[in-house]
Amino acid sequence: MTGRLGFLFLFGLLVLSLVEVFVYVPAHTEDEHDADEFRKEFGDEPSREGYSQGTQEDHIELREGAQFSDMKPKILRGKPLPTLRFMFCVSCGYKQAYEQFSMAVREKYPEMPIEGSNYPPLKWKEYLAQTINILKIAAIAAIVSGTNPFLFFGLGEPAIMQWAHSNKISACMMLFLLTNMVETTLMSTGAFEIYLDKEQIWSKLESGRVPSPQELLQMIDSQLELSGKGVTGGAGFGDFVH
Repeated sequence: MTGRLGFLFLFGLLVLSLVEVFVYVPAHTEDEHDADEFRKEFGDEPSREGYSQGTQEDHIELREGAQFSDMKPKILRGKPLPTLRFMFCVSCGYKQAYEQFSMAVREKYPEMPIEGSNYPPLKWKEYLAQTINILKIAAIAAIVSGTNPFLFFGLGEPAIMQWAHSNKISACMMLFLLTNMVETTLMSTGAFEIYLDKEQIWSKLESGRVPSPQELLQMIDSQLELSGKGVTGGAGFGDFVH
């Protein structure tokens, strides 16, 4: 019975590894984010309605604020608004921040298209992570089957391979966790880049922090004013110059 359970467990690890290699999940729908990393980067205050001006780096404050409570966005009748694009590190846990910023922007610009996607790592890091994943699958298969791949190179069975064959479950668990940690490190970029159409208005890679929701709205206002769609000086949300 124990042997059968162990085999099923190892088979499950192998299936998970294969899924990582061959199944493509669109970056903007990924939910794999680390809550602890998000709290370190953006603060751990729970989300509430409304947004207040943030004053600390990499901290998003979400609380009811007087400056947003009476704002009623109006429908834009004129030129279409530019697309606001976020490119962020999904594995760093920044998807939650993207969703919070999207809510803040939609309160003021309900007709503004908003897109979010994963910020790609350097190509060599991406290829190295894929290579490690493939080697992980091969190593797990060798451990489960009890084969010694070193024989193909005219080498004997090293001590670590003997230990892995004698402790298949422990060896596969260690291999799976360690390689996943390395892959995550390679794929993590720490990016949180914001674009208004083709114009980049914020870069966490350059500034070392994320903007507050109020800062983002001010940057959008400035860009819209330059393009002739900005909010007029005394107008409320939704009053645009046509």
